[in-house]
Amino acid sequence: MAGSKFDKMAAAKEQKYYFIFVHEDGDGLHKLSEIFAENKVEAAVDGVFSLNDVNKALQKVASGGSKGKTIIKI
Repeated sequence: MAGSKFDKMAAAKEQKYYFIFVHEDGDGLHKLSEIFAENKVEAAVDGVFSLNDVNKALQKVASGGSKGKTIIKI
């Protein structure tokens, strides 16, 4: 029920998505790192920005123009 909006958006673009819920403790974060390490989850990366371009990255996200994760490389 809570994800019905996202179900419709994904279906329109013939995409799939999954929610992952973990506790913010060491065990939960360790399990999450294992899931990513085993390539069971593929993150959509929209762009990678240097720390010097952090304002450009924030503007892109604020404008709603991102189609994935925006990453700041330090």
